[in-house]
Amino acid sequence: MDEPCRDEALMAEVARGQRGALEPLIRRHVTPLLTFIQRMTGDYHRGEELFQDVFLAVWCKRHLYEYPRPFKTWLYAIAANQCRHAFRRKQLATETLMDHGALVPALGRESPVETVIASETATLVGGALALLPPQQRSVVVLRVWQQMSYAEIAQTLATGEGTVRAYMHHALATLRKHLEPRLGEPG
Repeated sequence: MDEPCRDEALMAEVARGQRGALEPLIRRHVTPLLTFIQRMTGDYHRGEELFQDVFLAVWCKRHLYEYPRPFKTWLYAIAANQCRHAFRRKQLATETLMDHGALVPALGRESPVETVIASETATLVGGALALLPPQQRSVVVLRVWQQMSYAEIAQTLATGEGTVRAYMHHALATLRKHLEPRLGEPG
């Protein structure tokens, strides 16, 4: 990718007060970031509100961005902080993502039975994910759905890579403990 089109170059322009450079960043990150926030909150509509809050914070904190720091980890750090702040305020709704289909897999050529099984599995996974503490949930969502490396997650969450790996280990153990009896797998 050419330097002027890279996220870091665009964010450097934003840091200098160029509002027009923010729009391509929003467009590039809308789907993965919104998915991350919605998986963190468990609430489709609250996720949309927090997405807007994240990009408002990007604009307000633009002077704190240090080029050429990776933009993606900086962005997700802001998003994780916004989610943590929302958890602290306890303003998150209790509805699940399944109420709005956010975890339902994309329908392709699956049979109706496969579609129902995939939907039920997504509901179970979404429910189990909601049971995790926010730190563990952040690590799982960033690793599994955002495909970030452990180093990127550590940078995003401002913690050590060993801590990230420990969170992932404990989260997977909790998910396994919760899901195995429900999915009928031996435990």
